[in-house]
Amino acid sequence: MTLQRRLEQNGLFIRGLTRPAADEIETYELEDAPLVLVGNIGSSYWAQFSQSAEYADGAADPLDRWSRRVAEAIATEFSLQPLYPFEGPPYYPFQRWAERAEALQQSPLGIMIHPEFGLWHSYRFALIGTGIDIEPKAVEATSPCQECSARPCLSRCPVNAFDEHGYDVDGCANYLQQNPLAECHALGCLARYACPIVPALRYEPAQSRFHLQAFLAARAAGSPLFKA
Repeated sequence: MTLQRRLEQNGLFIRGLTRPAADEIETYELEDAPLVLVGNIGSSYWAQFSQSAEYADGAADPLDRWSRRVAEAIATEFSLQPLYPFEGPPYYPFQRWAERAEALQQSPLGIMIHPEFGLWHSYRFALIGTGIDIEPKAVEATSPCQECSARPCLSRCPVNAFDEHGYDVDGCANYLQQNPLAECHALGCLARYACPIVPALRYEPAQSRFHLQAFLAARAAGSPLFKA
């Protein structure tokens, strides 16, 4: 069985191929070997994850724990090393790897936008090792946002959390906490939902709610993601 077929059993895909740069090898003590990014397209992994023990057990960080279990099993089978975006400090430079491996550009929301998948994708882990035998894809960094003059993503947020200065995390989170019946709780981030690029890949409502609740829980717990 190929690596891609094995990943598909968990609703995941090889998203791109790169190699760690010399400074990354030194900083993160990585092998000088091919590195594949693994992630979802739309809600591709949601059926598998939402039926998992991690999702049901009520403990913290269910998606990270599920990702780790899946990654470790597959890495063992293929004699590779798994790397995680949520493990650190120091945190692995997943965004830098993604920009080298795929045709990504930063959207007005700060989320990396893909010409085929829009804003509806993410990376769950990476696999690195000399056993990777995959042909790299040509990377052309073109952004769908260049053709989008309306930019509804910047006007849809009820508290205008996104503008040319960045993302007002406090304003967003405070609104969500103070308005439990807000539409955001049903659809997820309304600014993201407003993006007109490949709306068919928008996350399922249950997945959007899960990510929103995880965002609020991480902020309440003082995650490094929300520290200046």
